Amino acid sequence: MKWFQGTFNFSFILYAAILATGGNGCAQSPGIDPVNTRIYTGQDSTIQAVVGEEFSIILESNPTTGYSWKFAANLDEKVIQLIRDEFIPPDNIRKGAPGDQLWTFRRVGEGSTTISLEYLRPWEKGKPPARTKTFSIAVTSPTPE
Repeated sequence: MKWFQGTFNFSFILYAAILATGGNGCAQSPGIDPVNTRIYTGQDSTIQAVVGEEFSIILESNPTTGYSWKFAANLDEKVIQLIRDEFIPPDNIRKGAPGDQLWTFRRVGEGSTTISLEYLRPWEKGKPPARTKTFSIAVTSPTPE
């Protein structure tokens, strides 16, 4: 079993979990509360949940190329709040290998909003982003028990 240890990096495990959910792009991730946090990927575009829940978005990122993900617009903090923003490096020694950018949000109020992200080199002013991704968020009140 020693050959198995360390062979798979975080990204592979995450993507395998996504495929295990039927390919809908929503999965549970190691290191994140699996009961209260869902992870959405670039294959998702709509996120629905209730006030008080947390969710994460994970997108491949490679800062060694100079590219990074930036918010294209301010978040509507009456609906969602950013609680964590972290880069997860690749779990291998290959130089230039991409990792993952992980954002975790808390739903704080009812309403609809969007999260728009751009993958760009910050110093290349006036140049369009290499990639963009927009998520539509709908937050409702918890159902009374």
